[in-house]
Amino acid sequence: MKLGRLILVSVCLAALVLGGCTPKNAATEAGKNKTGGSVYATVEDDLGRKVVLEKKPERIAVLGMSLLNFVDAVGGKIVARPTDRLSNAVPQQFLATPEVGTMNNINLEALIAQKPDLVIVNKTQQEKIIPVLESNNIKVIATGIKTVADVERNLKMIGQVYGQPQKAEDRVAAIEKEIKGIVSKVPQKKLKIVILHATPSTVTVELENSIAGNCAQLLGFDNIAAGSTALSGKPEKTPYSIETLVEKDPDIIFITSMGEAEPAKIEKRLKADVQSNPAWTSLRAVKTDKIYVLPERLFLLNPGLDYPEAIKTMAQKVYPELFK
Repeated sequence: MKLGRLILVSVCLAALVLGGCTPKNAATEAGKNKTGGSVYATVEDDLGRKVVLEKKPERIAVLGMSLLNFVDAVGGKIVARPTDRLSNAVPQQFLATPEVGTMNNINLEALIAQKPDLVIVNKTQQEKIIPVLESNNIKVIATGIKTVADVERNLKMIGQVYGQPQKAEDRVAAIEKEIKGIVSKVPQKKLKIVILHATPSTVTVELENSIAGNCAQLLGFDNIAAGSTALSGKPEKTPYSIETLVEKDPDIIFITSMGEAEPAKIEKRLKADVQSNPAWTSLRAVKTDKIYVLPERLFLLNPGLDYPEAIKTMAQKVYPELFK
């Protein structure tokens, strides 16, 4: 018995010399900083960056408009936010929070003046400011939100950052339940759809990883653009082709557009690129008058916690009698 204990002690001593009796792996290293002390949280953001928060952030700036509702949902506070382009997009408690520019044009001097210890940015529109913030010893978490899965993942991240994981989990469960209720009302009929995105300069087609594309996918619609090659720099869009449109002949055409202040220009572009082609009138969706314009607020500016509303809005366009 004594000999056995002696052997065990000898083995552990040898292991300590070589690196410790306990093996080092992801489990044993989790929650440790570079000096071996504990950390508050480690977050892998949507740019694949591992962000280590040594302590709970006390001054958080949120630069993604839809994320403001995430923070509100877990009872968090912020020290800075972007300027609201649309009305009623900012939760009541954040109306008096200092604004630091629009999402596409953040005033870094004004942001840094608020002395944030963590800034949560939009990876698509604000990735370029990350090095500047980090050079000022400010932690940065980059987010990208297009789909319901993105909403749920980032809501949980916000809950983790604010130390309110259960509140985030509860809200995720509520979102999933609401979406399930909407989808259950929709007939299991594989309607073929296409989503045209119009701007004053061009017309493109949205893929399944766009907001409207994800809504259509959850409702069981068959997006005729699914699997198409995305445009360079625009992973949720593919080129428009009247030939493909005629070949696939969708049952429904959805239209999204950014910039409600320029409807005349957008309508002109649609007529120039789409409706002026004689083949347009041969489409089933055109013949049956099933062309629906989707609101910018829900389908281009990410709906965030209002994702169920976006899904319901799309379903209501197709089946108004089921969603009165």
